[in-house]
Amino acid sequence: MTKKYDVVLSFASENREYVRAVAVTLQAAGIKVFYDEFEQANLWGKNLYVHLDEIYRNEAHFCVMFISKHYLIKTWTNHERESVQARAFQKKEEYILPARFDSTEIPGLIPTISYIDLQNLLPENFATIIIQKLKNKKLNTSILTKDNLKTPIIKDINQYKFRKKTILRRNQSLNNAKKSKQKTQTVNFTFEGISQLSNDKPIVYKVLTQGGRNNYTGVAKKGEVYITLQKHLQPGKNYVPGYKVKIERMSTIQEAQEKANRIIKISKPKYNK
Repeated sequence: MTKKYDVVLSFASENREYVRAVAVTLQAAGIKVFYDEFEQANLWGKNLYVHLDEIYRNEAHFCVMFISKHYLIKTWTNHERESVQARAFQKKEEYILPARFDSTEIPGLIPTISYIDLQNLLPENFATIIIQKLKNKKLNTSILTKDNLKTPIIKDINQYKFRKKTILRRNQSLNNAKKSKQKTQTVNFTFEGISQLSNDKPIVYKVLTQGGRNNYTGVAKKGEVYITLQKHLQPGKNYVPGYKVKIERMSTIQEAQEKANRIIKISKPKYNK
């Protein structure tokens, strides 16, 4: 039966950083994944109690349950847990895929169900395991025939890091020439959009309105582009509304900061204080 999602992710907010990396990796591979940060516009205004019950109970082939001491005590994770356990009970099928940050016991989860230990597993490597699980189920989706899914699962984390570096070097030989010329990039100011940005240099960035006005200018260190920008997409003191984000790759963080200061002085962005 066709489902809206290949996999849904159920987790506590304290474990979001790890789960976000898993979700981004899955989405980049073409997996239809339900992860709340990818669904902000769709969730806006809905009765979440009813809507999430429908998603976690009926709209996916698998649910990955990220188990931790935090997962046990949160109201929303317990709501999600009850929905996925109802599905597993009613359909009597393999649906819940437990993944453990610790040994917390979860009500209704049979101890004999096989789980993945996340304590020494990189999120990208865990995403590969999820992809292999979907492939084994032989879902009717083209993403499971892509070459990047033919890579065997690597259980040793050091071996995984070595292989990841090898793959990156091979891919860079194909893409570096093009990327080196891309000093600037502009993408939609969404979680999906910012995940496409270069992360190999310090940057200065501008969050732009639909009309092109500069709402905010900032800098991000090498390797922290996504982490820095995603903070502006979440409610809180760092939130900045925007339609597009434009980045410029710089040689050093000092150079990026100097340019940001010049931009702020000239354009006086609304959200820079």
